Amino acid sequence: MQPKVSVVIPTYNSHAILPYCLRSLFNQTASPDTYELVVIDDGSTDPTPEVVRQLTKEAPCPLRYLQLEHSGRSRARNTGVLAAKGDIIVFLDSDMIVRREFVDSHLAAHTHSGLVVNGSVINTPEPTDPNKKAKRVNDFSRAFCATGNVSVERAKLITAGLFDEQFIEYGWEDLELGYRLRKIGLKRKKCLSAWSYHIQAPVTLEKIPAILSKEKERGHTAVLFYRKHPSFSVKMVTLITPVFFAWVKFLTPFRWPERPGTTGLLAFFEKYRFTSAFNLLLSIMRSYTYVQGLKEALSA
Repeated sequence: MQPKVSVVIPTYNSHAILPYCLRSLFNQTASPDTYELVVIDDGSTDPTPEVVRQLTKEAPCPLRYLQLEHSGRSRARNTGVLAAKGDIIVFLDSDMIVRREFVDSHLAAHTHSGLVVNGSVINTPEPTDPNKKAKRVNDFSRAFCATGNVSVERAKLITAGLFDEQFIEYGWEDLELGYRLRKIGLKRKKCLSAWSYHIQAPVTLEKIPAILSKEKERGHTAVLFYRKHPSFSVKMVTLITPVFFAWVKFLTPFRWPERPGTTGLLAFFEKYRFTSAFNLLLSIMRSYTYVQGLKEALSA
């Protein structure tokens, strides 16, 4: 039977966390013949391929695994959409684990054509069983199309032109697609029962270079987003404004986020568990690095 729903999961070097995501999708209230899983590997260099092949043997529903050269999440998701057989596409990140009613909830939320259904996302520090967690509401995202947990009709995605594959670096490709989906008349709908838990281990000092690297990339792609859609709303959401630039400059005199002593201060806060101070300093550093990415892209 042709599935009604295709869950599209892009992944990259996630062999440790992907099994939790897939096994949570094996354990659904939805009948196995109503949905399929499409995993798109964006050029992993870790044991992800072997992990997926082993998990395929456990899957109660169809599970297809597609491998690409590393080229970014936009191309990976597009590959999944084009390969999908379901009329409804559910996008899910590979570091999410979901409750048993996840697929049924997304399917039931599409009460009529033309909807972008955003599920609920809860951050969790470790991959515990989501069905044993108490439901709580702490997802305040107002993004029109947040691809960590969202569903859209396949035909509407194709009409909108799918993800823009010029977004190779990190960030904004889902909001850019959401902008185009809104333009062709789709409406946003929130589905509180489509719960997913985003596995996010606490930030440590050793993770900061990777976090800041993503912020700079996000600055680059923000400018790409704005140049494609030079509207006031896009300018506001990407913070490409003189006020934001001035505020970040005020917070970072003498470009202190770039100075070696900043790392030492973060290490001190981490060692003595001054968590609030650590997070505040990191937040300012992220804004500073994002602005540097904006400036690089604007001057290109």
